[in-house]
Amino acid sequence: MKLAIALVLAVAACSDDPAPGATIKTATPDQLVPSDDARNDLTIAVRYDDGDGDLGGGVARVHDCRAAELVTELAIPQIAAQTGQHITGTLELHVNDIGELAAAALPDVCDELGVATLAAGTTVFCVVLEDAAGHRGGGDCTQSIALASP
Repeated sequence: MKLAIALVLAVAACSDDPAPGATIKTATPDQLVPSDDARNDLTIAVRYDDGDGDLGGGVARVHDCRAAELVTELAIPQIAAQTGQHITGTLELHVNDIGELAAAALPDVCDELGVATLAAGTTVFCVVLEDAAGHRGGGDCTQSIALASP
């Protein structure tokens, strides 16, 4: 009986760890040229909110909504001096060498975050933050980004 109570308390304690929130502030440039190495990199500024300060050591996943396998994982450096405190701030995420690709089925994460369809010659990037404890927030997506030919 004591083991069962301890297990319930351990599970309850895990659920108190809030997932980090993400809100995209900017994505630049608003047009990419996949065939031009000087013009195929994207910078996304993401405002984060983490109730317990353990976002550092986690990962930012940037999903290119043209295909499910187009996910860039970026390690998040340590942010807070100690966990347990509420932190907010901005992360600058760099996605380099975005290539040419015909859009496939919309990835689930993009659909869940409200991306309905992609217009021809465009894409959308969705960012989901995961803290060091493995808790994922809801995420946010960029506006439509044009994909141009040189």
